[in-house]
Amino acid sequence: MKPPVRSADNADFLAHPFVAVPIDLIRRCGDLGLSPAEFVVLVQVIASVQTQEERFLTPADLAARCGLSPREAGDTVARLVQRNLLSIGERLESDGTRTNYYDLSPLWQALRGRRESAVKQPQAGPTDLFSLFEQEFGRPLSEFEFEQIRHWLDTDGHPQWLVMEALREAVLGNKFSFKYIDRILYDWQRHRVRTRQELEAYRESYRERQQGREQVAAAKARPVQRRRGQNQAPTRDERYEAFYHLFPDA
Repeated sequence: MKPPVRSADNADFLAHPFVAVPIDLIRRCGDLGLSPAEFVVLVQVIASVQTQEERFLTPADLAARCGLSPREAGDTVARLVQRNLLSIGERLESDGTRTNYYDLSPLWQALRGRRESAVKQPQAGPTDLFSLFEQEFGRPLSEFEFEQIRHWLDTDGHPQWLVMEALREAVLGNKFSFKYIDRILYDWQRHRVRTRQELEAYRESYRERQQGREQVAAAKARPVQRRRGQNQAPTRDERYEAFYHLFPDA
């Protein structure tokens, strides 16, 4: 099917200014959580900025252009500002008056962040693991520590999620040590922990063994209460001290 041929009837329409709306805004309005009213308001603001007819639209102007009531238009702008998707700036004019204007920088930053995260998401791998270690340790990693993480992944063959779990164990135990994490991974490998289900089962059995050891230690430390009169040394009567002195075995 051939596209329609432009006719002379459209010449006056095509002569009017066009507005460029970023494709990311159209495709990712759902990711940004934009309602239809918020999307239309943003498009109207973009149009007013690009055509430079007006740098600021009052709630009444937005209401007329978006098919909303002035109250709805004002509430929509307030929500966009509150969610950091739009900003209202103030400018000093040459005549000394101050005027407001819409600043779309927060929207572009939000779209840029969504696009970068979407691009990086398929490449999630060891880089995310390195960042997680630096975040938990509160400092940049040394080259030796980078190599240690690569060794766990490439040489030892530990999956990334298992290394993360070992890091979690160390953080919960307040043990910020690569040697401690290495011992955890070695212990799991020795007990053939390969899946998340096997790890949970191993943790459960470890908790049970730990509780058993604590109960045995508590039982050993508890003093033994003897029954009255059982294995107790007989008391001596002080009135017969001389007798006991002569007959100590009595």
